[in-house]
Amino acid sequence: MGPLQNTSSVSTENLSSKAKKVLYKRVHILQWLPKYTKKDVLADFISGLTVGLTMMPQSIAYAGLAGMAPQYGLYTAFIGSFTYVFFGTVKEVSIGPTSLMSILSFSYTVGKPVEYVILLAFIAGVVELLMGILKCGFLVDFISPCLTSGFTSATTLIITMAQLKALFGLKIKSHDCIGIIKEFFQKFHDIKLADTIVSISCFVFLIAFKQLPKLKVKNPSVKKLLWFLGISKNALIVLITSMVAFYMETNGGVPFSITGNVPKGLPDFSFPSRPKIGNETVGYKEMIDSLGSGVIVVPVVAVLANVAIAKAYSGEVIIDASQEMISLGLCNILGSFVKAMPSCGAFTRSAVASSSDVRSPLQGIYSGSVIILALSFLAPYFRYIPKSTLAAVLITAASSLLDYQIFPVLWRTNKMDFFLTLLTFILGSLFGVEMALIIGCVCNLTVLLKVWFRPKILAETRIKGVNGESRQYLYIKPELGLYYPGADYVSEYIKKMSKQIPKLPIIIDCCNIIRIDYAAAKTLEILLKTYNENKRSLVMINLSLEILETMRTVTDTEYLELCFSSDTVPEIIVDVEEREALLNGSKTEMTKPSLVDRRKSSTRSGGSRKQSTHRSEERKLSIYDFE
Repeated sequence: MGPLQNTSSVSTENLSSKAKKVLYKRVHILQWLPKYTKKDVLADFISGLTVGLTMMPQSIAYAGLAGMAPQYGLYTAFIGSFTYVFFGTVKEVSIGPTSLMSILSFSYTVGKPVEYVILLAFIAGVVELLMGILKCGFLVDFISPCLTSGFTSATTLIITMAQLKALFGLKIKSHDCIGIIKEFFQKFHDIKLADTIVSISCFVFLIAFKQLPKLKVKNPSVKKLLWFLGISKNALIVLITSMVAFYMETNGGVPFSITGNVPKGLPDFSFPSRPKIGNETVGYKEMIDSLGSGVIVVPVVAVLANVAIAKAYSGEVIIDASQEMISLGLCNILGSFVKAMPSCGAFTRSAVASSSDVRSPLQGIYSGSVIILALSFLAPYFRYIPKSTLAAVLITAASSLLDYQIFPVLWRTNKMDFFLTLLTFILGSLFGVEMALIIGCVCNLTVLLKVWFRPKILAETRIKGVNGESRQYLYIKPELGLYYPGADYVSEYIKKMSKQIPKLPIIIDCCNIIRIDYAAAKTLEILLKTYNENKRSLVMINLSLEILETMRTVTDTEYLELCFSSDTVPEIIVDVEEREALLNGSKTEMTKPSLVDRRKSSTRSGGSRKQSTHRSEERKLSIYDFE
C-alpha cells in the first residue's frame, strides 16, 4: 500500500501544480497584482475616470445604433470593464459597446425583440471562448488588413447614413444606405430646423474641442487642461445640450427630439430570457436559427478588432491571442447575464487610456464604476439628451474608422490589394458588412491560393565555363512549395520551355521549394523519366533533406538525377555532352565515366548515398548530393 499511496500522492501534486499554472496563466490579474504600487493606483484612477467619461455618452449612442434603449449600452459598458480586469492582458484595452458591434448586431436583429441581441451576445461569447481554448487565433490571420480597412470604412458610411434621421429630425424606415438616401430626399421638406441647428452646433463643438490637445502651449497645467477638455468633449456636449433641453422643457417645451426615459439602477443577473410573441414563447433554437450567420460573423469580427487593438498597444509585450479571445468571450457571456449587447475593444477608448498614462487593467474598475454611478443617480436625466447630439457623437467617433489614406498607398504598391479593399468597401456600403466580409475573405483566399496553384517560375538560359568552353543549360526555378494544385502547371511550363529551347540540359533549382506532396513527387518523377531516358537531361539541385526523402520514397530513383549545388552544374553539362557523343557513336573512348554509368553505379551503391546524406547532415546544409 505504501508505494501505491506515494504514487497517488505524486499524481495529485502534479495535477495540483498544473491547475495552479493554468489558473495563473488564464486569470491574468494574478501576474500583475502582486507588483501593484500606490503610484499605479492614482494613475489608473485618473485613467479610469477619463475612460468612463468617454464611454458613458458613447454607450448611450451605440445602444441607439443597435436599435436598443440607452440603458443596454451602459449595461454593456460596466460588465465588460469589470470582467476584463481579471482576465485581460493589455492595460489600454477597454471592453464595451462599439460602433462596429452595434451595426452588426442591428443588421442581424432588426425588427426583433431585445432578447435576440442579448442571446447574440451570449453565443458570440461562447464562440470566442471556444476559439481561445482551442487556440484558433490563426484563423483571424486570413482576414488581411486591407479587407479589415475596407469593411470598417464601409461601417463608417453605414453609421453616417443611419444617423441622418436623428441629425435632421426625420422619420426614416429604411435601413440600407440606398434606401435611406432615397427616403431622405423624399422627406427633405420635413427637415426640422431645431434638430438641424443642434446637430451643426454639436459638430462644430466636437471638431473644435478635438483640436485643443494639438495647440502648442508652454504652460504644463494649461496643456493638461486642454488635453482633458479634448478627451471629455463627448461628455461635455451631452451635458451642455441636456441642460439646454431640461431648461426648455421647464419653460414651455423642447423643440427637438430627446432620448426619453431610462430606467434607474442595475439589471438582474440571469440567463438570457426568451421573448414572447403573442401568447407563445419563442424557443432558443428558433432564435438561433433566425440569427443566421451572425453567430459566426459577430464573434469573428469582435476577435479581429480586439486582437488588433491589443497588438497596437502591446509595445514589446508578446500578445497571447488565445487569452484575449478567452477574456472577450467571458466579457460577452457574463454581459448577456446582465442584458448586455455584443462588445469588444474600441480604439477611441484605448487611445484615451494610453494618453492618460494607464498602468494596469485595473483602470476598468474605475471606468465601470463611473457607469454604475451614472445608472444609479443620473439615469432620470438621460432622457433629456437630444437624439441629434448622440448622432453627432456617433458620426464623429466613427469618422476615425474611415481609412481613406490607404487607397493611394495601395494603388502605388499593390493593385490587387487596392481593388480588394475597394470591392470590400463598396459591397459593405451597399449590401452590409456581412456580405463584404464573406466575399472579401473568399477573394482574399483566392489571391493567397493563386500563389500556390500558379506559382511564379523563373526560366532562363545560363552559361557556365567548362574547361575553357562555354556550356549552356535551361535554368528553371519555381517560387514556392510544390503541391498538387500547382504540380501540373509547373510540369507543363517546363515542357513548354524545353520545346522553345530544345537540346539544352534542364536544371530545376529547388532552393525555394520548402516541401512537396505525393502528387507533386509523382509529377516530377514523370518529368525525370521522360527527359533522362532521352538525350536531354533533367537535374534537380539544392534539395532539402525533407524533399529528398519524399522523392526517394515516392519515385523510382533510377531516373533521379541530383546535383549537390549550382556550383557543380558544369559537371552535369559535360556529362550530357558525353552522353550525346556516346549515343551518336562519335567517341569510342571515355576519359571519364558517362552519366549513364554513374547513374547505374549510384543506383547500385545505396551505401554511398547514405554516406553522402550523412556527410551533408554533419555540415548542416540544406543541399544534398545523391551521387
